[in-house]
Order: sequence, then C-alpha cells, then structure tokens
Amino acid sequence: MIRRTALFSALSLALLLGACSKKDDTEGDQAQAEQQAAAEGQAEGDASADAAPAPKMNYWPVVGPFVAGNYSGACTRMPDARKMDAAITVGADGKASAAGMAVDFTMAKKTMLMRTRDDKGQYNTMAMFSVDDDKAGMLTLQTGKAGEGSYASLSRDDVGLVCSNAAGIEKLNAQPLYLSLGKLLNGKKQAVSCLDTSNLLVRRDLAVELSDGVLKVGDARFDMREAVNESFVFDDAGSTAGLILVLPEERRISVMYDGAGQVTNVTAFDKEGSTHACDRKEG
Repeated sequence: MIRRTALFSALSLALLLGACSKKDDTEGDQAQAEQQAAAEGQAEGDASADAAPAPKMNYWPVVGPFVAGNYSGACTRMPDARKMDAAITVGADGKASAAGMAVDFTMAKKTMLMRTRDDKGQYNTMAMFSVDDDKAGMLTLQTGKAGEGSYASLSRDDVGLVCSNAAGIEKLNAQPLYLSLGKLLNGKKQAVSCLDTSNLLVRRDLAVELSDGVLKVGDARFDMREAVNESFVFDDAGSTAGLILVLPEERRISVMYDGAGQVTNVTAFDKEGSTHACDRKEG
C-alpha cells in the first residue's frame, strides 16, 4: 500500500511538474512575443519622431508684398448690412484686419491667385485666402473692369466686411502674375516620367523647366505671356503648390509641386485631347 501510494505520488508529481513546465514555456513565449512587439512599436515610434517634417514652400515673402495694401470703398458690415466708413488692411506678413477683425493667413489651407483675360483683352485678377474649410477666416481681393466692380472682403466666423469699388486694388492687374510669383517655381530642370500618349504602354523621361515666363516640358513650350488664364495655387500652408495655364487654341497645362519645389505631376491638353500625363520620376 505504501509503495502504491508512493508510486502514485511520484506520478502525480511528474505530471504536475510537466504541466508547470509547459505553462512556464507558454508564458515565456508569450512574454517574449510581447516584449518583441513592444520593442518594434518603440522602434517605429522613435523612427516617426526622428523623421523630419515635410518641407513647406514659404510663399509669403513673394505673395505678401503683391497683395499688401489698404483697400477702402463703399463698405458694408455683415451680417447686418450696416454701411461703414472702413477699410481692409492686408499686410505683407499675411495678416489682415478690418472693423475689429484680425485674421492671420500665413498658415492658410488654401491660397489662390488668378489672372484672366476676357474676349475684349481686358484682365481681371483675383486673390483668395482661406484659413481652413470652416469659417476661421477668408480674404478675397477682386479687380473689376475699367476700375468698376472691384471689391475686397474679409470674414471670420459669421462676421465680415465687404468693400465694393475698392480703391487701390487695381494694382493687382498691373502685370502678369508670373512676373511677381514665377520666382517661387523657377529653377533647374527636373525629370518626370510621362506616358507616351500614342502608346500608353510606354513611358518616357522628359525635362520640366520654368524660366523667363516660359514653361518647357520636353520639346513643348508654354509661353505664359500668351496666357488667357494663369493661376498659382498653394495648399496646406505651402505643403503643395500648383501652376495652371490656359493658352490660345485650347491648350491647357497644370504643373504640381511639393513643398520643396519638386515637380510631382504634369498634365496637359490641347483641343485633340491629352498631350502630357507625367509623374515624379522615382530614383
């Protein structure tokens, strides 16, 4: 009986030790996996923390002086439509103020400047700045025809000031935009990878260059001096930029840049269809 009890005890001890050993192994494997996952997560976090933020194009030193001014006229306060003797002041530093409002546009989500020529050869220029997609602040400057129809407006939340026949705003129409803003995008030739529009299975490398008002994509030339419409666009405080041209004979081209001024996309058309479809050249 004693031997049977001893044998049973020995067997029970062996089974217990085996179970504990398996449990320890499982817990050890689990702990090791958790430690490895934590280490990998920490490494990814460190890498993200160490990664430099994407560059942003600092366009205000060029755009600011172009739009700076004191724009007065027949001013109306919104939303109560009260007529006011006031003016909208825009500083070269990107800060605008009027009638107790003050808005900083240096980190604007959307900035657009556009100059358009009508059928009679007259030009209109518009500059628009929006802090975000909501109501945090918007500034619009619009020239008119023959000095009439121009206006300036500044708004924040539900309050705004609109000044029609704004004095001083015609200076925006004095010359093509590229003469003032082109320097932001002028630079050395950059290579892009383009689809062959006659054979979409083939890609070709072309050089893009903007110099002295002429945009070149390979052998194609787009003279900004002939533009019916020229637009400069800056998004997310200069994270991206774009140049859009409409030329005679239904020619159109858009060139997109990142915040460092590198070309990311080129798209062009004529009256027959697509002529260029290009992306940043990798490697």
